[in-house]
Amino acid sequence: MNPTCHTVTINDVAKAAGTSVSTVSRVLSGSSYPVSAAKRESVLRAAGTLGYEPNLLGRMLKTNTNPSIGIIIPSFQNPFYTQLIMGIEQEAISYNYLPLVFSAQRNPKTERNLINNLIKNRVKGLMISSIDDSPLAVEQFVSMGGKVCIFESNYSDTEKVVNAKTDMLGAGRAATEYLISQGHRTIAFLSTPFNRVTRQMTLDGFKLAMADHGISFSEENIMTVPYEFDADTDLYELEAGRKLGEKFLRAWEKKPYTAIVAVNDLIAYGIIQNLQEHGISIPEDVSIISFDNIPYSGLIHPPLTTMDMPARFLGQRACRLIIDSLNSSEDHSGITLSVSAELVVRKSVACIRPDAPDCSD
Repeated sequence: MNPTCHTVTINDVAKAAGTSVSTVSRVLSGSSYPVSAAKRESVLRAAGTLGYEPNLLGRMLKTNTNPSIGIIIPSFQNPFYTQLIMGIEQEAISYNYLPLVFSAQRNPKTERNLINNLIKNRVKGLMISSIDDSPLAVEQFVSMGGKVCIFESNYSDTEKVVNAKTDMLGAGRAATEYLISQGHRTIAFLSTPFNRVTRQMTLDGFKLAMADHGISFSEENIMTVPYEFDADTDLYELEAGRKLGEKFLRAWEKKPYTAIVAVNDLIAYGIIQNLQEHGISIPEDVSIISFDNIPYSGLIHPPLTTMDMPARFLGQRACRLIIDSLNSSEDHSGITLSVSAELVVRKSVACIRPDAPDCSD
């Protein structure tokens, strides 16, 4: 045995939480003895941080479960997922559940391993934005008595989970409709690979809007990068946006596009950065609209017109359903939560309609 190894004890948790051993014992044993929400949260966070195993995070001795909510996202690099996590965390903590947040690093194998580890640690709540093409790992979690919410996946919705999503088809359509209302007819769609159903739905919305207005469309209007990964140094989506900017410039020499639909805000940032470095003015030369409305979108130059995807609100609502299922006999599996995107008009789209000098309305 390595003498330097130290088994975490209840005394360690009490010290880290800044409270008494008896308070830690009450929280981790699931005692009905009244403990303030602040102290309970502090104890659960300390136990989770230290990796305290006996009575794992509360009610495990009494209920054979772990009062935690597992949260798995594709990447920490995109602030959209940060907003989603914040909504889940806020709700989970208010109900004395410990949020355990993981990144699958855009790797399906990593995602499956994370789900298996949650099962081994008797975590019964899972909220996931899945990148896997197979539902088997999630179905295994459900078969072990777990409650699951899926925000996005590459497989069909199932009655075994809560499905929570934004209407990406409607968002893609609305974004394109706005460009068309401003006089744009030659519009390019720039995206990371279409290995996510949500990206394909956004593209489908774009195509629908173009067809609704009788605007000709060809596959050459769609530009993608051929890879996806979590970069160790640079932001993948920002770098992908810069490469898409290069691809767009080559296409622009042959076809005078007036506008771009970018699949998300980080991609749009990279596109704008690249075009501006080549002397292209946004929106005077080319307009751009995207999706997510992450916190920085009003701070770049020009401020980005985008579709607001209410990730934080969706995370809160979905987490409430999962916790209700865990705390009661009522099963919310099969419910679908759907929220709509809202257009946020800033300065990255120019009006080029010939019948009005200012047609921003």
